[in-house]
Amino acid sequence: MAKDLLDLHGFKIDEVEDAIDKFLMRVSNSNLKRARIMTGKGTGAVKAVALKYLKLAGYHWAYEKLSNGKNNEGCLVIFLD
Repeated sequence: MAKDLLDLHGFKIDEVEDAIDKFLMRVSNSNLKRARIMTGKGTGAVKAVALKYLKLAGYHWAYEKLSNGKNNEGCLVIFLD
């Protein structure tokens, strides 16, 4: 798995925030400018927790762009300033 990618498929709701926190701490310390979090689409519960966490923590993010220019709403790109 790429070091700039966190795949949340299969995670339980109560595991999401801790996983994101650990992941972003790790990538922040590796001088990367961006990271990706795959939330999947499913019921939207994991994505909702991830977006709430990112908003409260002050991270800037966008949906990943597909080759056709449309948003991939199952994958978030996090900008690490």
